[in-house]
Amino acid sequence: MSEFEKIEYEPHSVRELLLEMKDTSELMIDLAYSAALFNDRELAEEVLELESHVDLLAYQLNMSTMIAARDPEDAESLVAVLKVASSADKISDAAADIAAIVLRKIGVHPLVSKVFKKVEEGLVKAIVKSNSILAGKSL
Repeated sequence: MSEFEKIEYEPHSVRELLLEMKDTSELMIDLAYSAALFNDRELAEEVLELESHVDLLAYQLNMSTMIAARDPEDAESLVAVLKVASSADKISDAAADIAAIVLRKIGVHPLVSKVFKKVEEGLVKAIVKSNSILAGKSL
């Protein structure tokens, strides 16, 4: 999302926006680490696209939260929502920074790759062919 791009207000549930920001930023961390581990430019580019999407969600959430505040008490109670959204946005920014390592061809130190391979959760890269029953579906 460009800093100067005009975005029209559309009513959105603050809860749904926050949930999508959380889920997307979590996914971005996994994708960014995978991109770094496998030196995968496509994954890194996907992380940057998702980061732009999270920025848009954050903007929409800020607008919806401001509109939801009808008085000082509402505003006070909504500050926590904005802080959580800001944290999810920072997480997405950090994931984009990790992805940039791949896109800038900086490379990951071999020690980092060793650590990634020892994490509890295994990371696997799989390519889904266009004629697969999984094509176009989220996992």
